[in-house]
Amino acid sequence: MTEKFKIAITADSIINRRISVCKDKGFLSLIDIIRGADAAYTNFESLIHNYDGPETYPAAEPGWTSMRSPRFIGAELKWAGFNMVSLASNHSLDYSYGGLKSTCRALDEEEIVHAGTGNHLGEAREPAYLDLPKGRVALVSMCSSFPRWGRAGEARRDVKGRPGLNPLRFYYTVGPELLETIKQTAMKMGWWIANVGKEWLFNPAGLHNTIYRFVESDEPGMSTVADEWDVEGNLQSIRHARNQADYVLVHLHNHEWDPDVGLHHPPKFVPPFAKTCIDAGADVFVAEGSHSPLRGIEIYKNKPIFYDPGDLFAMSDTVTKQPSDVYLRAGYDPEIRKWEATPTDFYKVRAAMPEPIYPPGGYGTKPFAASGTSDFAKSFGSSPYSGSVVGVCSFDQKCQLTGIDLYPFTRISKPRSRVGIPLLANSAKAKEIIRYLEDISAPFGTKIKFQEGRGIVRL
Repeated sequence: MTEKFKIAITADSIINRRISVCKDKGFLSLIDIIRGADAAYTNFESLIHNYDGPETYPAAEPGWTSMRSPRFIGAELKWAGFNMVSLASNHSLDYSYGGLKSTCRALDEEEIVHAGTGNHLGEAREPAYLDLPKGRVALVSMCSSFPRWGRAGEARRDVKGRPGLNPLRFYYTVGPELLETIKQTAMKMGWWIANVGKEWLFNPAGLHNTIYRFVESDEPGMSTVADEWDVEGNLQSIRHARNQADYVLVHLHNHEWDPDVGLHHPPKFVPPFAKTCIDAGADVFVAEGSHSPLRGIEIYKNKPIFYDPGDLFAMSDTVTKQPSDVYLRAGYDPEIRKWEATPTDFYKVRAAMPEPIYPPGGYGTKPFAASGTSDFAKSFGSSPYSGSVVGVCSFDQKCQLTGIDLYPFTRISKPRSRVGIPLLANSAKAKEIIRYLEDISAPFGTKIKFQEGRGIVRL
């Protein structure tokens, strides 16, 4: 039988403790699956730095928790089998340009290929390449959910560019009645309003580059559309990668969702954009970042679109230091605002905060408006992060997809030394996760079979 080329697909990895010390059988079995692939990919949603160094300042508007991983995490990623990581996320500049550059240096030292950030937009958008004995893999990484200052700037002939992430911005199409409501609300808030043809531009007073863009539509309600400028820039990178590599992996970090369906469903601009990326040459498209905990899978032209395989490592509660801004959020009691407060105090207060009004329950909850999904999907799990999957895509010698295996996993919740570490799900839990994934993939026409502890996508 001809040897296949395998790409392991995972979602977010927030790692700030040694994982190589964990000897749990379920964890090591999952690591073996990742190591068994030729190319092993994850989105590294943290920054490797020591809180010091040039330009390593905490951002005024971080991704939420200000991320930090010790220097040894590069080696831990390599130990786990990862040789490709994306860096474009809402946490890319949690510690400004210094934290970003320190992360890239640490990954370079371990010879881990990375994409999605750079010293200017050209670097952030360009593909990164992994050369292997059986083929060459390209990675293009981008993000739609980020603080506005975090996107990379393009270099010009007379002005240098700006470090940051590769953006995929989006705007809103809106019907006449809702548009009028938005205009009246903006007026009452004292915002600037400008009209250019069918486009309406809104920005807070004085923030003339912080523009919220709405386009008039004959259809009622509201939808989202990917920014044409960013779409074309990223498609150009994908086309270039197609001519340079045997396999092209495209990544999008996004926290947005479809409010007409639920947190478990991608926002309206993502499915058509994913298909456009495949048309341009992508072999695998993976979106992630929703913390929902899973989103569906679609097969388009015999190529997979993972709308979110679910978080892999989740260690946001063991970052050892946090900057002053995180202690000052609305609702925190006065004690947490004192300079004697520790990160542990912050994590405890954050966990005790009331659930958001919208989305109901916040991250990691069951579908809250799951129209088109089964009763099982609506009742999936009794607690946040009920399960996720590692996807392994197999290709033949002609670089054609031949199969997708989905390995369900859960995460350890105690003791503290192992919190956030994934482990292969037992048979009963694995079946539950795959059944849920099949339910939320059904609207995309995808069928998944459960067999021997894993899911098999029917091509």
